[in-house]
Amino acid sequence: MSKPRSLFRNTAAQSAPTVAVFVFSIVLAPIMLSQLGLAQFGVWAVTGALAQYARIFDLGVTRSLARFVALYDAQGDRRGIEESVGVGLLAVIVLGALTLVGAVLAAPLLSDMLGVLDTAEMRAVLLSSVGILICNLFADVINAVPVGLRQMGPPNLAATAGTAINFVASVVVLALSSSLVDYALVNLAATFVSLLLAIAALVYIWSSPFLGRPRIGRAREIVSFGLKSQMITVAELVNVQTDKLIIAAMLGPKVAGAYEIANRVVQGVLGFGTMTLSAMIPTATAELVERGKQVIEEFYSRYTQRTLAIGLPLFGGLCVSCPFLLVAWLGETPPDTAQIVVLLSVAFSASLTTGVAMTLVMSDGDPGLVAQTAILVVVLNVTSTLAVAPFFGLWGVLIATVSAEIVASAIFLLRFHRRYGFGWGDFGHAVGPPTALTLLVAAPYSLVYVFGVEIPDTRGPALLGALATGGTYGLICWAIASRRQMLPEKLSMGWLGSKLVARWRPAS
Repeated sequence: MSKPRSLFRNTAAQSAPTVAVFVFSIVLAPIMLSQLGLAQFGVWAVTGALAQYARIFDLGVTRSLARFVALYDAQGDRRGIEESVGVGLLAVIVLGALTLVGAVLAAPLLSDMLGVLDTAEMRAVLLSSVGILICNLFADVINAVPVGLRQMGPPNLAATAGTAINFVASVVVLALSSSLVDYALVNLAATFVSLLLAIAALVYIWSSPFLGRPRIGRAREIVSFGLKSQMITVAELVNVQTDKLIIAAMLGPKVAGAYEIANRVVQGVLGFGTMTLSAMIPTATAELVERGKQVIEEFYSRYTQRTLAIGLPLFGGLCVSCPFLLVAWLGETPPDTAQIVVLLSVAFSASLTTGVAMTLVMSDGDPGLVAQTAILVVVLNVTSTLAVAPFFGLWGVLIATVSAEIVASAIFLLRFHRRYGFGWGDFGHAVGPPTALTLLVAAPYSLVYVFGVEIPDTRGPALLGALATGGTYGLICWAIASRRQMLPEKLSMGWLGSKLVARWRPAS
Protein backbone atom coordinates (compact mmCIF):
# COMPACT_ATOMS: atom_id res chain seq x y z
CA MET A 1 0.00 0.00 0.00
CA SER A 2 2.90 2.39 0.47
CA LYS A 3 3.63 2.64 -3.24
CA PRO A 4 0.15 3.86 -4.27
CA ARG A 5 0.26 6.45 -1.51
CA SER A 6 3.71 7.50 -2.66
CA LEU A 7 2.39 7.81 -6.21
CA PHE A 8 -0.51 9.94 -4.98
CA ARG A 9 1.80 12.25 -3.02
CA ASN A 10 4.18 12.58 -5.96
CA THR A 11 1.28 13.22 -8.30
CA ALA A 12 -0.02 15.93 -5.99
CA ALA A 13 3.45 17.48 -5.86
CA GLN A 14 3.82 17.35 -9.65
CA SER A 15 0.41 18.98 -9.99
CA ALA A 16 1.23 22.04 -7.88
CA PRO A 17 3.20 23.91 -10.60
CA THR A 18 0.51 23.00 -13.16
CA VAL A 19 -2.19 24.51 -10.97
CA ALA A 20 -0.06 27.59 -10.33
CA VAL A 21 0.71 28.12 -14.03
CA PHE A 22 -2.96 27.75 -14.92
CA VAL A 23 -4.23 30.13 -12.26
CA PHE A 24 -1.59 32.77 -12.92
CA SER A 25 -2.01 32.58 -16.71
CA ILE A 26 -5.77 33.01 -16.33
CA VAL A 27 -5.24 36.10 -14.20
CA LEU A 28 -2.44 37.47 -16.38
CA ALA A 29 -4.05 37.11 -19.82
CA PRO A 30 -6.56 39.98 -19.52
CA ILE A 31 -3.86 42.22 -18.04
CA MET A 32 -1.58 41.45 -20.99
CA LEU A 33 -4.37 42.11 -23.48
CA SER A 34 -5.21 45.40 -21.80
CA GLN A 35 -1.61 46.65 -21.61
CA LEU A 36 -0.01 45.13 -24.70
CA GLY A 37 -3.00 44.87 -27.04
CA LEU A 38 -4.06 41.84 -29.07
CA ALA A 39 -1.40 42.40 -31.78
CA GLN A 40 1.58 42.38 -29.36
CA PHE A 41 -0.02 39.50 -27.47
CA GLY A 42 -0.17 37.60 -30.77
CA VAL A 43 3.51 38.37 -31.44
CA TRP A 44 4.43 36.96 -28.01
CA ALA A 45 2.45 33.82 -28.83
CA VAL A 46 4.22 33.41 -32.18
CA THR A 47 7.74 34.00 -30.83
CA GLY A 48 7.04 31.60 -27.99
CA ALA A 49 5.91 29.00 -30.52
CA LEU A 50 9.12 29.43 -32.50
CA ALA A 51 11.23 29.10 -29.37
CA GLN A 52 9.41 25.88 -28.49
CA TYR A 53 10.48 24.41 -31.82
CA ALA A 54 14.03 24.52 -30.47
CA ARG A 55 13.14 21.64 -28.16
CA ILE A 56 13.58 19.42 -31.19
CA PHE A 57 17.32 20.01 -31.06
CA ASP A 58 17.75 18.54 -27.58
CA LEU A 59 17.19 15.13 -29.24
CA GLY A 60 14.46 14.28 -26.73
CA VAL A 61 17.00 13.95 -23.94
CA THR A 62 15.51 16.36 -21.39
CA ARG A 63 12.07 14.77 -21.35
CA SER A 64 13.56 11.25 -21.12
CA LEU A 65 16.00 11.76 -18.24
CA ALA A 66 13.56 11.12 -15.37
CA ARG A 67 12.83 7.67 -16.76
CA PHE A 68 16.55 6.80 -16.86
CA VAL A 69 17.13 8.19 -13.36
CA ALA A 70 14.34 5.93 -12.07
CA LEU A 71 15.75 2.97 -14.00
CA TYR A 72 19.31 3.40 -12.71
CA ASP A 73 18.07 4.08 -9.19
CA ALA A 74 16.09 0.80 -9.22
CA GLN A 75 19.24 -0.96 -10.46
CA GLY A 76 21.42 0.69 -7.78
CA ASP A 77 23.54 2.45 -10.43
CA ARG A 78 24.49 5.86 -8.99
CA ARG A 79 27.05 6.48 -11.73
CA GLY A 80 24.33 6.03 -14.35
CA ILE A 81 22.33 8.87 -12.78
CA GLU A 82 25.36 11.17 -12.78
CA GLU A 83 26.10 10.40 -16.43
CA SER A 84 22.46 11.00 -17.35
CA VAL A 85 22.68 14.51 -15.93
CA GLY A 86 25.86 15.08 -17.94
CA VAL A 87 24.14 14.01 -21.16
CA GLY A 88 21.23 16.34 -20.44
CA LEU A 89 23.41 19.36 -19.77
CA LEU A 90 25.41 18.80 -22.97
CA ALA A 91 22.19 18.55 -25.00
CA VAL A 92 20.89 21.86 -23.62
CA ILE A 93 24.22 23.64 -24.25
CA VAL A 94 24.22 22.56 -27.90
CA LEU A 95 20.58 23.52 -28.29
CA GLY A 96 21.18 26.92 -26.69
CA ALA A 97 24.00 27.81 -29.06
CA LEU A 98 21.95 26.88 -32.13
CA THR A 99 18.77 28.67 -31.12
CA LEU A 100 20.45 31.89 -30.02
CA VAL A 101 22.08 32.20 -33.46
CA GLY A 102 18.76 31.37 -35.11
CA ALA A 103 16.93 34.05 -33.13
CA VAL A 104 19.37 36.74 -34.24
CA LEU A 105 19.05 35.74 -37.90
CA ALA A 106 15.26 35.34 -37.88
CA ALA A 107 14.41 38.73 -36.36
CA PRO A 108 14.26 40.79 -39.61
CA LEU A 109 12.07 38.21 -41.36
CA LEU A 110 9.59 38.00 -38.48
CA SER A 111 9.50 41.78 -38.11
CA ASP A 112 8.52 42.14 -41.77
CA MET A 113 6.01 39.28 -41.67
CA LEU A 114 4.12 40.35 -38.56
CA GLY A 115 4.50 44.11 -38.93
CA VAL A 116 4.12 44.92 -35.23
CA LEU A 117 7.69 45.36 -33.92
CA ASP A 118 10.78 46.73 -35.64
CA THR A 119 13.81 44.49 -36.16
CA ALA A 120 15.63 45.50 -32.97
CA GLU A 121 12.53 44.98 -30.85
CA MET A 122 11.78 41.67 -32.50
CA ARG A 123 15.35 40.48 -31.90
CA ALA A 124 15.10 41.36 -28.20
CA VAL A 125 11.79 39.50 -27.86
CA LEU A 126 13.08 36.45 -29.73
CA LEU A 127 16.29 36.28 -27.69
CA SER A 128 14.26 36.57 -24.50
CA SER A 129 11.96 33.74 -25.61
CA VAL A 130 14.97 31.55 -26.40
CA GLY A 131 16.59 32.43 -23.08
CA ILE A 132 13.41 31.44 -21.25
CA LEU A 133 13.37 28.13 -23.08
CA ILE A 134 17.02 27.41 -22.27
CA CYS A 135 16.54 28.17 -18.57
CA ASN A 136 13.49 25.90 -18.50
CA LEU A 137 15.40 23.09 -20.21
CA PHE A 138 18.27 23.37 -17.72
CA ALA A 139 15.66 23.18 -14.96
CA ASP A 140 14.16 20.08 -16.61
CA VAL A 141 17.56 18.37 -16.54
CA ILE A 142 18.11 19.28 -12.90
CA ASN A 143 14.59 18.29 -11.84
CA ALA A 144 14.92 14.92 -13.59
CA VAL A 145 17.00 13.67 -10.66
CA PRO A 146 14.48 14.21 -7.82
CA VAL A 147 11.59 13.26 -10.11
CA GLY A 148 13.34 10.05 -11.13
CA LEU A 149 14.09 9.31 -7.48
CA ARG A 150 10.35 9.80 -6.75
CA GLN A 151 11.10 12.68 -4.36
CA MET A 152 8.99 15.26 -6.12
CA GLY A 153 8.09 17.61 -3.31
CA PRO A 154 11.13 19.97 -3.21
CA PRO A 155 11.54 20.47 -7.00
CA ASN A 156 7.85 21.18 -7.44
CA LEU A 157 7.83 23.54 -4.48
CA ALA A 158 10.70 25.36 -6.19
CA ALA A 159 8.85 25.36 -9.52
CA THR A 160 5.69 26.73 -7.90
CA ALA A 161 7.68 29.47 -6.18
CA GLY A 162 9.34 30.31 -9.50
CA THR A 163 5.94 30.56 -11.18
CA ALA A 164 4.74 32.92 -8.46
CA ILE A 165 7.84 35.10 -8.89
CA ASN A 166 7.28 35.20 -12.65
CA PHE A 167 3.66 36.22 -12.14
CA VAL A 168 4.50 39.06 -9.74
CA ALA A 169 7.26 40.30 -12.03
CA SER A 170 4.91 40.19 -15.03
CA VAL A 171 2.20 42.16 -13.26
CA VAL A 172 4.71 44.78 -12.12
CA VAL A 173 6.25 45.30 -15.57
CA LEU A 174 2.80 45.47 -17.20
CA ALA A 175 1.76 48.10 -14.69
CA LEU A 176 4.80 50.18 -15.60
CA SER A 177 5.11 49.57 -19.36
CA SER A 178 3.10 48.65 -22.45
CA SER A 179 6.22 47.46 -24.29
CA LEU A 180 6.47 43.80 -25.24
CA VAL A 181 10.27 44.09 -25.08
CA ASP A 182 10.15 45.11 -21.42
CA TYR A 183 7.74 42.29 -20.66
CA ALA A 184 9.96 39.72 -22.40
CA LEU A 185 13.13 40.81 -20.60
CA VAL A 186 11.47 40.73 -17.18
CA ASN A 187 10.12 37.24 -17.90
CA LEU A 188 13.63 36.10 -18.81
CA ALA A 189 15.01 37.40 -15.50
CA ALA A 190 12.22 35.71 -13.53
CA THR A 191 12.82 32.40 -15.32
CA PHE A 192 16.51 32.57 -14.41
CA VAL A 193 15.51 32.92 -10.75
CA SER A 194 13.35 29.81 -11.16
CA LEU A 195 16.40 27.94 -12.45
CA LEU A 196 18.35 28.91 -9.32
CA LEU A 197 15.50 27.56 -7.17
CA ALA A 198 15.63 24.25 -9.07
CA ILE A 199 19.35 23.98 -8.34
CA ALA A 200 18.68 24.62 -4.64
CA ALA A 201 16.07 21.82 -4.61
CA LEU A 202 18.56 19.40 -6.18
CA VAL A 203 21.21 20.24 -3.58
CA TYR A 204 18.64 19.66 -0.83
CA ILE A 205 17.73 16.18 -2.11
CA TRP A 206 20.92 14.80 -3.61
CA SER A 207 24.53 14.87 -2.52
CA SER A 208 27.47 15.65 -4.80
CA PRO A 209 28.84 14.70 -7.25
CA PHE A 210 25.82 15.87 -9.23
CA LEU A 211 26.99 14.87 -12.69
CA GLY A 212 29.54 12.69 -14.38
CA ARG A 213 31.24 12.55 -17.74
CA PRO A 214 28.98 10.30 -19.82
CA ARG A 215 30.42 7.24 -21.50
CA ILE A 216 29.65 6.75 -25.19
CA GLY A 217 27.47 3.70 -24.59
CA ARG A 218 25.40 5.45 -21.93
CA ALA A 219 24.98 8.57 -24.05
CA ARG A 220 23.95 6.46 -27.05
CA GLU A 221 21.31 4.65 -24.98
CA ILE A 222 19.78 7.88 -23.68
CA VAL A 223 19.89 9.69 -27.01
CA SER A 224 18.44 6.70 -28.87
CA PHE A 225 15.51 6.56 -26.46
CA GLY A 226 15.17 10.34 -26.59
CA LEU A 227 15.07 10.51 -30.37
CA LYS A 228 12.14 8.12 -30.47
CA SER A 229 10.27 9.91 -27.72
CA GLN A 230 11.08 13.25 -29.34
CA MET A 231 8.34 12.66 -31.88
CA ILE A 232 5.88 13.34 -29.07
CA THR A 233 7.31 16.84 -28.80
CA VAL A 234 7.15 17.24 -32.57
CA ALA A 235 3.50 16.18 -32.59
CA GLU A 236 2.66 18.66 -29.82
CA LEU A 237 4.42 21.43 -31.72
CA VAL A 238 2.66 20.62 -34.96
CA ASN A 239 -0.76 20.36 -33.36
CA VAL A 240 -0.50 23.55 -31.33
CA GLN A 241 2.45 25.75 -32.26
CA THR A 242 2.32 25.22 -36.03
CA ASP A 243 -1.36 26.10 -35.97
CA LYS A 244 -0.43 29.48 -34.48
CA LEU A 245 2.14 30.13 -37.18
CA ILE A 246 -0.22 29.16 -40.01
CA ILE A 247 -2.99 31.30 -38.55
CA ALA A 248 -0.64 34.25 -38.09
CA ALA A 249 0.69 33.96 -41.65
CA MET A 250 -2.74 33.54 -43.26
CA LEU A 251 -5.01 35.61 -41.04
CA GLY A 252 -2.71 37.94 -39.08
CA PRO A 253 -1.39 38.24 -35.50
CA LYS A 254 -4.78 39.26 -34.05
CA VAL A 255 -6.38 35.97 -35.06
CA ALA A 256 -3.30 34.15 -33.76
CA GLY A 257 -3.81 36.01 -30.50
CA ALA A 258 -7.43 34.83 -30.33
CA TYR A 259 -6.25 31.28 -30.95
CA GLU A 260 -3.65 31.64 -28.20
CA ILE A 261 -6.33 32.79 -25.73
CA ALA A 262 -8.41 29.69 -26.46
CA ASN A 263 -5.36 27.44 -26.44
CA ARG A 264 -4.24 28.70 -23.04
CA VAL A 265 -7.58 27.78 -21.51
CA VAL A 266 -7.65 24.33 -23.11
CA GLN A 267 -4.00 23.58 -22.29
CA GLY A 268 -4.68 24.56 -18.68
CA VAL A 269 -7.57 22.12 -18.50
CA LEU A 270 -5.43 19.45 -20.18
CA GLY A 271 -2.76 20.02 -17.53
CA PHE A 272 -5.32 19.35 -14.81
CA GLY A 273 -6.61 16.32 -16.67
CA THR A 274 -3.17 14.74 -16.96
CA MET A 275 -2.15 15.30 -13.34
CA THR A 276 -2.53 11.59 -12.64
CA LEU A 277 0.15 10.88 -15.28
CA SER A 278 2.75 13.32 -14.03
CA ALA A 279 4.48 10.94 -11.62
CA MET A 280 3.71 7.69 -13.44
CA ILE A 281 6.76 7.22 -15.70
CA PRO A 282 9.41 7.02 -12.94
CA THR A 283 7.07 5.03 -10.67
CA ALA A 284 6.08 2.51 -13.36
CA THR A 285 9.69 2.23 -14.57
CA ALA A 286 10.96 1.32 -11.11
CA GLU A 287 8.13 -1.18 -10.55
CA LEU A 288 8.69 -2.80 -13.94
CA VAL A 289 12.28 -3.49 -12.88
CA GLU A 290 11.09 -4.96 -9.59
CA ARG A 291 7.88 -6.83 -10.59
CA GLY A 292 7.81 -7.23 -14.36
CA LYS A 293 5.07 -6.81 -16.99
CA GLN A 294 2.17 -7.33 -14.60
CA VAL A 295 2.57 -3.64 -13.76
CA ILE A 296 1.20 -2.78 -17.23
CA GLU A 297 -2.01 -4.71 -16.58
CA GLU A 298 -2.43 -3.24 -13.10
CA PHE A 299 -1.93 0.35 -14.20
CA TYR A 300 -3.73 0.52 -17.56
CA SER A 301 -7.43 0.21 -16.84
CA ARG A 302 -7.28 1.68 -13.34
CA TYR A 303 -5.39 4.85 -14.16
CA THR A 304 -6.98 5.40 -17.58
CA GLN A 305 -10.40 5.59 -15.96
CA ARG A 306 -9.11 7.87 -13.20
CA THR A 307 -7.39 10.17 -15.67
CA LEU A 308 -10.49 10.44 -17.85
CA ALA A 309 -12.82 10.82 -14.87
CA ILE A 310 -10.85 13.96 -14.02
CA GLY A 311 -9.98 15.24 -17.51
CA LEU A 312 -13.13 14.69 -19.57
CA PRO A 313 -15.55 16.43 -17.15
CA LEU A 314 -13.09 19.32 -16.93
CA PHE A 315 -13.25 19.71 -20.72
CA GLY A 316 -17.03 19.32 -20.56
CA GLY A 317 -17.34 22.01 -17.90
CA LEU A 318 -15.13 24.32 -19.92
CA CYS A 319 -17.26 23.86 -23.04
CA VAL A 320 -20.66 24.36 -21.36
CA SER A 321 -19.52 27.51 -19.56
CA CYS A 322 -17.17 28.88 -22.23
CA PRO A 323 -19.26 31.82 -23.60
CA PHE A 324 -19.83 33.14 -20.08
CA LEU A 325 -16.33 32.29 -18.88
CA LEU A 326 -14.55 34.20 -21.64
CA VAL A 327 -16.49 37.40 -20.93
CA ALA A 328 -15.92 37.04 -17.19
CA TRP A 329 -12.22 36.47 -17.81
CA LEU A 330 -11.41 38.95 -20.58
CA GLY A 331 -14.25 41.44 -20.49
CA GLU A 332 -14.42 41.43 -24.28
CA THR A 333 -14.11 38.10 -26.09
CA PRO A 334 -12.03 38.00 -29.29
CA PRO A 335 -14.05 36.72 -32.28
CA ASP A 336 -14.52 32.93 -32.62
CA THR A 337 -12.67 32.18 -29.38
CA ALA A 338 -15.50 30.12 -27.87
CA GLN A 339 -15.73 27.91 -30.96
CA ILE A 340 -11.95 27.42 -30.94
CA VAL A 341 -12.12 26.32 -27.29
CA VAL A 342 -14.75 23.68 -28.09
CA LEU A 343 -12.86 22.23 -31.07
CA LEU A 344 -9.53 22.12 -29.22
CA SER A 345 -11.28 20.45 -26.27
CA VAL A 346 -12.53 17.70 -28.59
CA ALA A 347 -9.03 17.19 -30.00
CA PHE A 348 -7.28 16.95 -26.65
CA SER A 349 -10.04 14.80 -25.14
CA ALA A 350 -9.30 12.23 -27.85
CA SER A 351 -5.57 12.31 -27.11
CA LEU A 352 -6.26 12.04 -23.36
CA THR A 353 -7.64 8.51 -23.85
CA THR A 354 -4.14 7.35 -24.81
CA GLY A 355 -2.29 9.11 -21.98
CA VAL A 356 -1.84 6.18 -19.58
CA ALA A 357 -1.11 3.69 -22.36
CA MET A 358 1.59 5.93 -23.85
CA THR A 359 3.09 6.52 -20.41
CA LEU A 360 3.30 2.78 -19.77
CA VAL A 361 4.94 2.09 -23.13
CA MET A 362 7.55 4.74 -22.37
CA SER A 363 8.11 3.27 -18.90
CA ASP A 364 8.57 -0.15 -20.50
CA GLY A 365 11.60 1.23 -22.34
CA ASP A 366 10.28 1.05 -25.90
CA PRO A 367 9.09 4.46 -27.14
CA GLY A 368 8.93 3.28 -30.76
CA LEU A 369 5.17 2.72 -30.69
CA VAL A 370 4.61 6.19 -29.27
CA ALA A 371 7.03 7.72 -31.79
CA GLN A 372 5.25 6.08 -34.70
CA THR A 373 1.93 7.42 -33.47
CA ALA A 374 3.40 10.89 -33.11
CA ILE A 375 4.71 10.73 -36.68
CA LEU A 376 1.22 9.73 -37.82
CA VAL A 377 -0.27 12.74 -36.04
CA VAL A 378 2.26 15.02 -37.75
CA VAL A 379 1.55 13.60 -41.21
CA LEU A 380 -2.22 13.68 -40.79
CA ASN A 381 -2.26 17.18 -39.35
CA VAL A 382 0.11 18.77 -41.87
CA THR A 383 -1.42 17.15 -44.94
CA SER A 384 -5.01 17.82 -43.93
CA THR A 385 -4.19 21.40 -42.90
CA LEU A 386 -2.54 22.13 -46.24
CA ALA A 387 -5.52 20.58 -48.01
CA VAL A 388 -8.35 22.41 -46.25
CA ALA A 389 -6.85 25.61 -44.76
CA PRO A 390 -6.79 27.54 -48.09
CA PHE A 391 -10.54 26.94 -48.44
CA PHE A 392 -11.77 27.12 -44.83
CA GLY A 393 -9.12 29.30 -43.13
CA LEU A 394 -9.12 29.10 -39.33
CA TRP A 395 -11.75 26.37 -39.25
CA GLY A 396 -9.76 24.24 -41.67
CA VAL A 397 -6.74 24.39 -39.36
CA LEU A 398 -8.83 23.40 -36.35
CA ILE A 399 -10.74 20.61 -38.09
CA ALA A 400 -7.42 19.18 -39.30
CA THR A 401 -6.08 19.18 -35.72
CA VAL A 402 -9.18 17.44 -34.33
CA SER A 403 -9.24 14.82 -37.09
CA ALA A 404 -5.54 14.02 -36.73
CA GLU A 405 -5.84 13.49 -32.97
CA ILE A 406 -8.89 11.22 -33.23
CA VAL A 407 -7.51 9.00 -36.01
CA ALA A 408 -4.01 8.69 -34.51
CA SER A 409 -5.38 7.94 -31.03
CA ALA A 410 -7.58 5.15 -32.37
CA ILE A 411 -4.70 3.54 -34.28
CA PHE A 412 -2.36 3.75 -31.27
CA LEU A 413 -4.88 2.11 -28.94
CA LEU A 414 -5.46 -0.71 -31.41
CA ARG A 415 -1.72 -1.42 -31.56
CA PHE A 416 -1.27 -1.07 -27.78
CA HIS A 417 -4.02 -3.59 -27.10
CA ARG A 418 -2.47 -6.09 -29.50
CA ARG A 419 0.99 -5.58 -28.03
CA TYR A 420 0.01 -6.26 -24.42
CA GLY A 421 -2.92 -8.60 -24.97
CA PHE A 422 -5.72 -6.30 -23.83
CA GLY A 423 -9.24 -6.70 -25.19
CA TRP A 424 -11.60 -3.90 -26.11
CA GLY A 425 -13.54 -4.75 -22.98
CA ASP A 426 -10.62 -3.34 -20.97
CA PHE A 427 -10.77 -0.15 -23.02
CA GLY A 428 -14.54 0.11 -22.67
CA HIS A 429 -14.34 -0.36 -18.91
CA ALA A 430 -11.73 2.37 -18.64
CA VAL A 431 -13.04 4.91 -21.14
CA GLY A 432 -16.79 4.25 -21.36
CA PRO A 433 -18.02 5.44 -17.93
CA PRO A 434 -16.13 8.79 -17.88
CA THR A 435 -17.13 9.50 -21.49
CA ALA A 436 -20.80 8.70 -20.87
CA LEU A 437 -20.76 10.81 -17.71
CA THR A 438 -19.26 13.79 -19.53
CA LEU A 439 -21.65 13.71 -22.47
CA LEU A 440 -24.87 12.90 -20.62
CA VAL A 441 -24.41 15.63 -18.02
CA ALA A 442 -23.49 18.12 -20.78
CA ALA A 443 -26.57 17.38 -22.91
CA PRO A 444 -29.03 19.65 -21.03
CA TYR A 445 -26.54 22.52 -21.08
CA SER A 446 -26.04 22.23 -24.84
CA LEU A 447 -29.78 22.60 -25.33
CA VAL A 448 -29.59 25.99 -23.60
CA TYR A 449 -27.27 27.28 -26.34
CA VAL A 450 -29.19 25.56 -29.15
CA PHE A 451 -32.39 27.34 -28.22
CA GLY A 452 -30.58 30.59 -27.56
CA VAL A 453 -29.32 32.30 -24.42
CA GLU A 454 -28.14 35.87 -24.04
CA ILE A 455 -24.51 36.18 -23.00
CA PRO A 456 -23.87 39.19 -20.72
CA ASP A 457 -21.32 41.72 -21.92
CA THR A 458 -20.05 42.65 -18.44
CA ARG A 459 -17.85 40.62 -16.12
CA GLY A 460 -20.13 40.34 -13.06
CA PRO A 461 -23.19 38.79 -14.72
CA ALA A 462 -20.96 36.69 -16.94
CA LEU A 463 -19.18 35.26 -13.88
CA LEU A 464 -22.55 34.30 -12.40
CA GLY A 465 -23.44 32.62 -15.69
CA ALA A 466 -20.14 30.71 -15.70
CA LEU A 467 -20.75 29.49 -12.14
CA ALA A 468 -24.33 28.53 -12.97
CA THR A 469 -23.24 26.44 -15.94
CA GLY A 470 -19.70 25.18 -15.34
CA GLY A 471 -20.03 25.13 -11.55
CA THR A 472 -23.19 23.05 -11.43
CA TYR A 473 -21.88 20.81 -14.23
CA GLY A 474 -18.71 20.13 -12.26
CA LEU A 475 -20.56 19.37 -9.03
CA ILE A 476 -22.90 16.93 -10.77
CA CYS A 477 -20.00 15.12 -12.45
CA TRP A 478 -18.01 15.05 -9.22
CA ALA A 479 -20.95 13.55 -7.27
CA ILE A 480 -21.64 10.86 -9.88
CA ALA A 481 -17.96 10.00 -10.43
CA SER A 482 -17.45 9.73 -6.66
CA ARG A 483 -20.47 7.48 -6.25
CA ARG A 484 -19.36 5.28 -9.17
CA GLN A 485 -15.81 5.10 -7.71
CA MET A 486 -14.17 6.47 -10.85
CA LEU A 487 -11.95 8.95 -9.01
CA PRO A 488 -8.87 8.46 -6.82
CA GLU A 489 -10.09 7.97 -3.26
CA LYS A 490 -8.60 11.23 -2.00
CA LEU A 491 -10.39 13.22 -4.72
CA SER A 492 -13.82 11.69 -4.10
CA MET A 493 -16.65 13.61 -2.48
CA GLY A 494 -17.11 10.94 0.18
CA TRP A 495 -13.47 11.00 1.30
CA LEU A 496 -13.50 14.79 1.58
CA GLY A 497 -16.78 14.68 3.52
CA SER A 498 -15.42 12.14 5.97
CA LYS A 499 -12.34 14.26 6.58
CA LEU A 500 -14.44 17.37 7.22
CA VAL A 501 -16.70 15.47 9.61
CA ALA A 502 -13.69 14.09 11.48
CA ARG A 503 -12.10 17.54 11.66
CA TRP A 504 -15.14 19.26 13.16
CA ARG A 505 -16.41 16.39 15.35
CA PRO A 506 -16.09 17.35 19.02
CA ALA A 507 -13.54 15.33 20.95
CA SER A 508 -15.18 12.79 23.29
